[in-house]
Amino acid sequence: MRDLARAQIALDCIPDGSIIKKRAFDYDLLRWELEHFRQWALEAQGIQLTKAESDVFETAASHIARQAAGWPRAFVHRDYQSRNLMVQQSSEGSLRLVWIDFQDALSGPRVYDLVALLNDSYQTFTTDFIDQRLMEYLQHRGKPPSDFNQLRFEFDWITVQRKLKDAGRFVFIDRVKGNSSFLRFVVPTLGKVRQALANLKCDSTLLSLADCLEVWFEQIASGHN
Repeated sequence: MRDLARAQIALDCIPDGSIIKKRAFDYDLLRWELEHFRQWALEAQGIQLTKAESDVFETAASHIARQAAGWPRAFVHRDYQSRNLMVQQSSEGSLRLVWIDFQDALSGPRVYDLVALLNDSYQTFTTDFIDQRLMEYLQHRGKPPSDFNQLRFEFDWITVQRKLKDAGRFVFIDRVKGNSSFLRFVVPTLGKVRQALANLKCDSTLLSLADCLEVWFEQIASGHN
C-alpha cells in the first residue's frame, strides 16, 4: 500500500514524452477487456448466450467501462500482484520491496492496482483484511478516512471489470498459448466478481449482470470440476 501510494504521488506529473502519457485505460480498452471474458470464459467454453443474456452483458459492459473511464487517472502498473512483487535483500541484510513487469504500465483508475493486489487471483484475503489495506492506502495518499466509502465503491467496480477479464485471460492462455496452469484460478476469480457485484447491488444494471453471472458461473464451474 505504501509503495503504491508513493509511486502514484511521485508520478502524478508524468512527463509528456512518457509512454504512460500515450496510453490509458480509456473506454475502448476497458470495454475490450470485458469482451475478452465473453469470448474466452464463455463462448470458447461452449457457453452460448441467449439474446436476453447478450443484451444484459452488452449493457453492463458499456456501463462499467463508461463509468470507470470517466474517473480521474493515476499511474497504473496494470499487473501489481503477488507474482510481480519481489523481496530483495541487500548485502547488509535489509529487505526492500521491488516491482517487476512494467511493460504494460499506463494511466487509469487509481484503484486498478489495488484490485490487482488485494483481489489477486492467486491469493485469498478476508473482507476485513482488504478494508484495512484500503484504509492504509488512503493514509499513505494523505486522504481522510471519510474517503473510504467512495474508494471501496471504486474498488468493487473495478474488481468486476478486472476479474471478468482475468477469467477470460486464463482460458485464452490455455487455448492459444497451450498453458493450462491458470485454469484452476478461473472459478475463484469469478467468485471475487460475485462478491463485488453483491456489494454493488444498488446498481440495477449490475444487478442484472449478477443474475446472469450466477447462471454462467454454474456452467463454468461444472466444466472445471
